[in-house]
Amino acid sequence: MVGKLNKILTITGLILVWIPVLAPAFFSIVALIQMGRFLFDFLMPAELFLVFLAGAILLLVASIRTKHYVKQIGFGLLSAVILLFGGQGIAVITGLASGEREFGDWVTVLVMVMIFLYIFAVIEIEIFGFYLLRKMNSNSSADTERK
Repeated sequence: MVGKLNKILTITGLILVWIPVLAPAFFSIVALIQMGRFLFDFLMPAELFLVFLAGAILLLVASIRTKHYVKQIGFGLLSAVILLFGGQGIAVITGLASGEREFGDWVTVLVMVMIFLYIFAVIEIEIFGFYLLRKMNSNSSADTERK
């Protein structure tokens, strides 16, 4: 029963964590088909942060329960939160978010780099979520062979 709960947590977490990454690609394809223009919203993973957060917490709980990849998923989650809120904070403090500061200087580059690093942290959690699921599947098949 405990193994099934961990798998459910992991699979649900993976689905939720992948939504912010796959949504921009999906909507870009839809826009290309409907309007004939390729439109890609690279900020959508940041806009869907709460969906990512729910999935990452589920993956973290599953990793803590199984004692596998806890540091990697925990570090990825902490990094994602710091990078996203740090980038937003810098944009607000410097006036980039309100339009006071012109788009295109070093602050813009800094904020964009932080958002791209946030997306890489999300992808890192997705990768270790798959590793966690694979580890659970290999452990359950090893348990089945012992019986």
